[in-house]
Amino acid sequence: MKKVLLTFLLLILFIGVCRADDKYSKEYLQNHKHFSIMNPIAEGFAKHTIKSALKKETGASFDVEFEGYTLSSMKKGIFKYLELTGENVVSEGIPIPYVHVKSLSDYNYIDYTKEPAEFKSDMQFEYDMILSDESMNQALKHGSYAKVLDKINNIAYPLFQVKGVRTKIINNMVYILVDYNFPIMPASKDKVFVSSTSFKVDKGEIIACGVKLDSAYGNISLNKVANMINLLNPLGFTLDLLESKQCDGKIENVNIVNNKIKINGKIFIKGE
Repeated sequence: MKKVLLTFLLLILFIGVCRADDKYSKEYLQNHKHFSIMNPIAEGFAKHTIKSALKKETGASFDVEFEGYTLSSMKKGIFKYLELTGENVVSEGIPIPYVHVKSLSDYNYIDYTKEPAEFKSDMQFEYDMILSDESMNQALKHGSYAKVLDKINNIAYPLFQVKGVRTKIINNMVYILVDYNFPIMPASKDKVFVSSTSFKVDKGEIIACGVKLDSAYGNISLNKVANMINLLNPLGFTLDLLESKQCDGKIENVNIVNNKIKINGKIFIKGE
């Protein structure tokens, strides 16, 4: 009987050890029911922590929805669901009127003890974002935009030289104002070239469409103007500044509504 009891105890211990090693795995957490009186408290604490971190990082107040599996897995950085909604967010110095992000994967693991944090599982999110005229104009003031202008000026020389780019959204069209001059015989005052465009997504890239030009510029090819707008890339450059190097994004739709640019898509994170 003692031998049977000893074998039984060893078996229980073995099962306990296996579960202890496996209790943070995707299979274990998704295939077992979890209930703890502490879970709602832990989830509430997680929401508060996320809100505080986002407030510090962006200056904006976020609504946060968060769901975990177990208390211990939440402490480890594993969660089931996350949804963030923020207004008047500032990221990389760029004002964003609205952003909404929610997880599509139901097992997400971030090791927040590392600096920077490490993504330990593959994760997928969908997002909706609204950008304003101010969003793009602030992005175009960024120091790295000079590289975009240098590329264009290398192509345009000696015909003209782009000095600066501004945008204005009117009647759901983006007006692009290009300040330019002549490198060989400069005018005393920079001139302004104005065109308008909408945007569409083509093979994951945002490109100009429906380009229009003031008749004062004569018979300039609209294809050439569209090519220039795509090189100037005011909207694409803004999104590039907001993009994290730790994840891949896929833009699915872009529309201009109420003089705001609405963008949605997916974010993919590869776990280590």
